Amino acid sequence: MRELYNNVNYKKRAERAIAHGSLTNSKRPTTFVQGVYPTHIKRAYGSTVVDADENAYLDFIGGLGTNLFGYGNPEIGRSVTHAMQSGGSVFSMGSVAEVEYAEKVKGIFPFLDRVRFLKTGSEGCVAAVRIARAFTGNQMILSEGYHGWTDEFVQLTEPAHGVPQIGWAKNLSDYRMNTEVAAVIIEPVITDHSPERVKWLQNLRDDCTKNGVVLIYDETITAFRFPQYSVARYFNILPDLWIGGKAIGGGLPLSIVGGRADIMESDYFVSSTWAGDRLAIAAGTTAIDLLYNEFKIDDLWTFGTEFMEKFNAISPKVQLEGYPTRGIFKYQDDVFKALFMQEMCKAKILLGPSWFYNKFLHKQMENVLSVAEAVVKKISYSQVLLQGDMPESPFAEKVRNAY
Repeated sequence: MRELYNNVNYKKRAERAIAHGSLTNSKRPTTFVQGVYPTHIKRAYGSTVVDADENAYLDFIGGLGTNLFGYGNPEIGRSVTHAMQSGGSVFSMGSVAEVEYAEKVKGIFPFLDRVRFLKTGSEGCVAAVRIARAFTGNQMILSEGYHGWTDEFVQLTEPAHGVPQIGWAKNLSDYRMNTEVAAVIIEPVITDHSPERVKWLQNLRDDCTKNGVVLIYDETITAFRFPQYSVARYFNILPDLWIGGKAIGGGLPLSIVGGRADIMESDYFVSSTWAGDRLAIAAGTTAIDLLYNEFKIDDLWTFGTEFMEKFNAISPKVQLEGYPTRGIFKYQDDVFKALFMQEMCKAKILLGPSWFYNKFLHKQMENVLSVAEAVVKKISYSQVLLQGDMPESPFAEKVRNAY
């Protein structure tokens, strides 16, 4: 393994120029084994990232879930280039592209009567909550899962520095449903998609309907990663409002909030100059086309199922939990976790708290399984010493672990 000279240099430069040294909480060096993991990526292709020192790694972190179609996908690249050459990102009025894309989104998610586009999952969650409050006239929001970095949701997790304790949002497990609640916002599937979870979703749907409460699914992560493209369609338990993000943008920043016509057409204010960004819309349009062709979700689900089964047969000390396209690593203890992450990284395989699967990774499945088996044996035989700091859990993982 090459030394990480340039990574160390960029880490120091980032600490002098960027607050907290990182633009994204879960990309901080403390999330990984410092001194072993790279800190800055120079370029990427498929499921491979190349760091500042020209080390190439197979990437299971997947751009935090954004990389479903491969880094630098050529078809998406061509569509974005065409959008740029035909006028760029933002016009002075609505674009033809946004209308055509909205119709395409409604085709793939037929339970959405109306949609809006924004840039991030956090924005989508804020918009959905505002729309629900406007529609119901109520204030209280009940939450389960992680819904971004805005005040509404960060105030639910201590210490929540800089966030006013406004008290109009509560954890779903701590508050009883009633007719004064505006909305319940959940990740319908975090990792658990068992029959018990499905029954819970149906009961929640029934409870919201009974009390006139808006049910919001935050599928920022699960959109395009479940059969039928969403948890909502797959289990046919439909929300009133729905949020999609990450993979839907084909590698560009794009989120969707949509739902029932009467709710989406109620009186509220959600507006953004960049909501109609034609470059992201071009990427999102091509992403849908790719799902119908070479990136069929059913195929990826089959690939992921095979990988999970074979990986989990290696050792009970490290297991994959979740669904076949995304999940988390579960370790016997924190020391084993650090050692496993370290040795996989040294073998040029990047692991984070979560893993995301795509067809490029599946082509390397047997190699990854072989390396993982060898690493487990080395650790079990006490042939490995930790060469850096223990990794810390990022904020989103802490929130989800509460459930």
